[in-house]
Amino acid sequence: MKFLIISDLDNTWVGNDAATIRLQKKLQAERDRFYLVYATGRSFASAVNLMREFWLTTGEPLLAPDCFITGVGSEIYHQGILDYDWAAKISQNWNRSAILPITQAYPQLLPQPESELNPWKISFCLSKSVNSAILDDLKQDLMRNHLAANVVFSSGRDVDILPPGVDKGTAALYIREKFQIPLERTLMCGDSGNDLSLYQHSTLGVIVHNAQPELLSWYQQQANPHIYYAPSSYADGILDAIAHFGLIRD
Repeated sequence: MKFLIISDLDNTWVGNDAATIRLQKKLQAERDRFYLVYATGRSFASAVNLMREFWLTTGEPLLAPDCFITGVGSEIYHQGILDYDWAAKISQNWNRSAILPITQAYPQLLPQPESELNPWKISFCLSKSVNSAILDDLKQDLMRNHLAANVVFSSGRDVDILPPGVDKGTAALYIREKFQIPLERTLMCGDSGNDLSLYQHSTLGVIVHNAQPELLSWYQQQANPHIYYAPSSYADGILDAIAHFGLIRD
């Protein structure tokens, strides 16, 4: 039976070119034995551009994924085509046009470029000098206005407002069910707060050693043998996990 790898891109699958090449060399010989999904906060166009940049920099291609989860779970692409079933599913109870005016009351939220937005994602950078507690105020404002949304904070700066219940984890669950891969044959890989939801669906998981403090803090409060804190950073941490969980037998 095939296994499934769902991995963040920045600072997980990529971030250390030599580690990425080591991981891909190990996986290339097994490519027909697993599905690969890149789950990223980037837009689809940005993720594709990252793959192009990696090839230009290293002379090696990134492994072509079976799917992309982009925009922190707000979009799913299969072979470059948007998954309209997922889009329809997450459009329920989502009122983007009503949420935008509320966010404008928070000048501490600096809008991200239009290229990183989509119909199901509103994104900001939090000013460095601002306490993230203002996000609690934002959530309260949304609730007072009967607007359902998921507010995701990661890497100490990125603020993403998504449809209710939407994140990388729920998108990953949707794909896992489509591929019909068991929990114990699914490996989630990440390094930051917007990856936290990947680990909340009873699959295997690896947190790479260079993970952000918000993810490490969450991990330290867990006692879950299915989540592995790798001794190595970046893609080498994924290699550690593949060996730890015995997904590939030498």
